[in-house]
Amino acid sequence: MNLKAGRLELAGGQLTKNFISQTFQDLDLDPINGSYFLDVPTSEITLKDSSYLTLSFRGNDRKMKTGEEVVFWTKQARDYRKIRDSEVVFVGYGIVAPEYNWNDYEGIDVKGKTVVILVNDPGYATGKLRLFNGKSMTYYGRWTYKFEEAAKQGAAAAIIVHEEAPAAYPWSVVENSWQGPQLDLQRDDLGADRVTLEGWIRHDTLNDVLGYTGFNYEALKEIALEKSFSAFPLRGLALSSEMFNEVRYLQSHNIAAMKKGTVNPDEYVLFMAHWDHLGVLDNTKPGEDSIVNGAVDNATGVASILEFAKRYSDIETERSIIFLTVTLEESGLLGSEYFAKYPPIDLSQVVGGFNFDAILPTGLTNDMVVVGYGASELEDLLEVELGKNGRYINPDPNPEKGYFYRSDHISLAKRGVPMLYADGGFDFVNGGREAGFAFEESYRLEAYHGVADEYDASWNLEGLNQSIDVIFNISNELANSSQWPNWYEGNEFKATRDAARAGK
Repeated sequence: MNLKAGRLELAGGQLTKNFISQTFQDLDLDPINGSYFLDVPTSEITLKDSSYLTLSFRGNDRKMKTGEEVVFWTKQARDYRKIRDSEVVFVGYGIVAPEYNWNDYEGIDVKGKTVVILVNDPGYATGKLRLFNGKSMTYYGRWTYKFEEAAKQGAAAAIIVHEEAPAAYPWSVVENSWQGPQLDLQRDDLGADRVTLEGWIRHDTLNDVLGYTGFNYEALKEIALEKSFSAFPLRGLALSSEMFNEVRYLQSHNIAAMKKGTVNPDEYVLFMAHWDHLGVLDNTKPGEDSIVNGAVDNATGVASILEFAKRYSDIETERSIIFLTVTLEESGLLGSEYFAKYPPIDLSQVVGGFNFDAILPTGLTNDMVVVGYGASELEDLLEVELGKNGRYINPDPNPEKGYFYRSDHISLAKRGVPMLYADGGFDFVNGGREAGFAFEESYRLEAYHGVADEYDASWNLEGLNQSIDVIFNISNELANSSQWPNWYEGNEFKATRDAARAGK
């Protein structure tokens, strides 16, 4: 899929922002810091064709085929970046996880070096429930975390090894997603705190290169599964790269409003959804539909936020309610990340949050799916509320794909804020689970991120309303109580939450 405007904001984006902000104003909700529009300054970095990446072994260079063998880029907003003869170090899964007693960087200094990292986490590879979270991906398995940790360790370059099953998507997704213009937040240091080069390499390509070193890919994977694993240089192997970039600066906005609490106005319950989508295809024939509308992903989520705003505009609550629609989710969760990195409120005072992303227009269901099931005490509240009507929680049926880490709530979760990502279920009142999974599969294969994701007047919205009712009841309980839900013991975000609440 090629996008003419894909990740840039067209006139439709401005119309969307205006509609959301006008709705907030019509409901007499308060702006945040004087405006419903919260700036999200971004940079767009496009790697020019003259850029290259070379892996060399003792002076013998192999120039990697961009797209076919590797995909690489920089998030440092500079016209030119260079790495010369950077020693390559294998760091296993590239994870530092104290709660799992795991540190792949222990005992090695990777400053200025290139780290090669396995995708996902050790639990996926073994399926052992006591090793991380078994087949269910943890945040440590996400590619975003691996680049973040490599930067913390001072690496010059970070290369993730792509293998389809643990990555949960084919190489074509890497090739299509990380080539062309790359958006990032405008950072005060122009991205200097990132590694200079981020990238992916196909596992079979890496295996070919490893042949020079005496190692092979399967052996490296096996070694990395041991808690006693220690990172080590792939002696004689080095990376060099020159990156010639075109850099542009853009401005987008999150749209937000608040209903102030009457007793504890500095304590908050948060609702969030992303308002952006992909834009316009550039490879269609004249007369063909080229607009990737995003009616499910994520007009349903925005509609939910506006419904919550309407309901809360008519009542008073002890705690404040924040309604947040974020931009650039499809470009790497950038709007939510900016809100979390530069929050207009104290995030330690957010009691809990609810994210809405791509709610399928189903009929009534017997269940609600919790993506990332087993994360926080917000699930306890959901279970009680569902039980009142004989309904139940259905855990995410594909936890190994890491969907919990691929939507906007994760930007706040990383800062410790308990978040619930739950929406319609798969167990249809009319048709059961078989009908539910068939409906989901049809959307995913035929409409997701395509022109077929359009509103249809025949949609059954009973399931959407059912989900809104449940979350409204939970949130209203939180908004009028002294409860402070936390992450479950052992969750990777609990220590951050505990420290934030303790004022550390």
